[in-house]
Amino acid sequence: MKKLLWFVCVWGLLSANSIYGHETLGTGAAGTGEMGIEEKTGQFIPGNLIFYDEEGNRIKLETLLGKPVIMTLVYYTCEHICPLMLAGLSQALPRLAATPGKDYRVITVSFDVEDKPQTARYLKKNYMKAIGPYDRAPEKTFPEDAWRFLTGPKESIHDLTEAVGFKYRKDIHGFSHPVVLIFLAPDGKISGYFYVTKFQYGQSYPITFSSYDLNMALAEAAQGKAVTGFKKAILYCFSHEPPGQSKFFNFMAVVGLITLAAMVSFFIYLQVTSKKYRKGKEYDSDK
Repeated sequence: MKKLLWFVCVWGLLSANSIYGHETLGTGAAGTGEMGIEEKTGQFIPGNLIFYDEEGNRIKLETLLGKPVIMTLVYYTCEHICPLMLAGLSQALPRLAATPGKDYRVITVSFDVEDKPQTARYLKKNYMKAIGPYDRAPEKTFPEDAWRFLTGPKESIHDLTEAVGFKYRKDIHGFSHPVVLIFLAPDGKISGYFYVTKFQYGQSYPITFSSYDLNMALAEAAQGKAVTGFKKAILYCFSHEPPGQSKFFNFMAVVGLITLAAMVSFFIYLQVTSKKYRKGKEYDSDK
């Protein structure tokens, strides 16, 4: 009986802890192999790299520079962290002090060679719509040219990710990669990295950005500064978490908690029946 109780206890703890530990899966860079960020602040991205814009036109990366840039590296078929990061960014952009298109530009690049301009165009339409009225004026919209969604050939993707120190991994269900904003100076110098560190995610836990931090990073990029900040624990987007898996883990958490409750009830039951048994034996011995 004691062995059975011990087994139930251990199983319940593992069931409960596995789900809650899962939320912080991205906290450790150790063991991720080539996945991570190698900061290269002060270095320059190659401006002659060829990509394709949302309409399928060939475009040199340097033609999108000339002003501070917020760069995001994602893959467009991601259904985990990438859309949450882009959604959070779309909500933060209207709150920035700088004028989009004039004072800065956002460039989102897919590192998946399978992504095509049609997908980039579709995503751009959705995220531009998510921005909503700009500068609290219903008639003022975010400029189309201020946020570009690019796709590209393998060589350009490789050279860009190498230049900014972005290391990702191809897995069965997609890609595993760090989640980070990269700020570029007008001349293509890497000004700094802004790490996304929110470990809980999902519709109930949207990723948000501080407008103060983004304004500060853009100002430093505009001045051509190369800022190496304190490297925090990085959030990773893991491909091995299929869509809807969070519901499964929530279910497992409930099962784990029910198991723990049953274990406690069973333990109490054993204690009560044991006391009753001892009292019965004492009563019989008194007779």
